[in-house]
Amino acid sequence: MYALIYTYMNMYSITDLRQKTTKVIESALANNYVHIIQNSRSKVALVDSDYLEMLQESYEDYLDVQEYDRHVNDPRISLEDHLKEYSSKKE
Repeated sequence: MYALIYTYMNMYSITDLRQKTTKVIESALANNYVHIIQNSRSKVALVDSDYLEMLQESYEDYLDVQEYDRHVNDPRISLEDHLKEYSSKKE
């Protein structure tokens, strides 16, 4: 299990977001993300869009590796056998 470590630099209250929007956005851009807290708990995160895109691509790569690992031991078929099997079904 992972634990998030909150620092003063990446935590802002809802009031900070309302009153210091530009500062919160600049901090998110500088640190890739900031947490918006409410009642002393992180409720949402404001994430730099480039960082979010990188996270999404990394997660897609991870899923691709997982899919590959599931099928790496599947039986292989030669191209010739594949062509014989599937070209005869077209006719």
